[in-house]
Amino acid sequence: MRYAFYLGCATPVKALKYEISARNLARSLGIELIDIPEFGCCGFPVKSMDSFAAILMAARNLAIAEEKGMDIIGVCTGCTAILSEAKEYLEDEKLREKVNGKLKALGVKEYRGRVKIKHFARFLYEDYKPDRIRDKITTPLASLEFGIHYGCHYMKPTPAHGQFDDPANPFTIDDLINITGAKTVNYPNKNLCCGLTIMGTDEDLSFKLAAEKLECLSGKGVDAMVVACPSCCIAYENNQKLVGKKTGKEFSLPVLYFTQVIGLAMGLSEKDLGFEFNRIKADDLLQ
Repeated sequence: MRYAFYLGCATPVKALKYEISARNLARSLGIELIDIPEFGCCGFPVKSMDSFAAILMAARNLAIAEEKGMDIIGVCTGCTAILSEAKEYLEDEKLREKVNGKLKALGVKEYRGRVKIKHFARFLYEDYKPDRIRDKITTPLASLEFGIHYGCHYMKPTPAHGQFDDPANPFTIDDLINITGAKTVNYPNKNLCCGLTIMGTDEDLSFKLAAEKLECLSGKGVDAMVVACPSCCIAYENNQKLVGKKTGKEFSLPVLYFTQVIGLAMGLSEKDLGFEFNRIKADDLLQ
């Protein structure tokens, strides 16, 4: 099982534990993630300023993977969303022709629309299958309880993602975590945005959004929040102390990636799962 591994811009810089845990989890499951040096930014940061430029940037990555004969597995929900959305837009022949003209000038072969894109969690759920993961569980996490944060882009926009999961009541990551023996909780603001994308324009609102979910899950006594996106982790973990300071609250809630939780249950070491890079230490749940 060989796939083009799309890390995006944030993961290698801001989410090293995510990259480490994803690579080692994939290796343990027999999934070969191939690094593609030619990959560039997905285009998400420029989408609001120049939608065509964003589509072109995404199309470049799609065409490169397509040329190499590999589908794409991503770990950033924003990246997988913009790549999936570009694939949908590029079904329009006139737009695809225009984009291919630009790609040719960049020295990239034309995009034909054959490559598939999936977030790693979705791939595990739909393609690898939960039962196969269950067979590899060696250290059940029955004593642990988690709150799952899906974020805005894991399954949206729904047409681009092929109506995957249920945007109103998401369940796929819950199901993956439940395979480990751990419990997951439902909570009122489960679908709330992390707030990171508006931090540059309204810091107070951004911190307020993050604080609302941190306060809710802390009140429920979960062992950790579980995320699937580096940007969301930045909002809830990297900024956690600052969020608390700005909102007059005190938080100490570990934030884990789903890859770390599944890896733990499969018996991977803390080092192999990048726990040394967790800013809010998860020592209690690792005992």
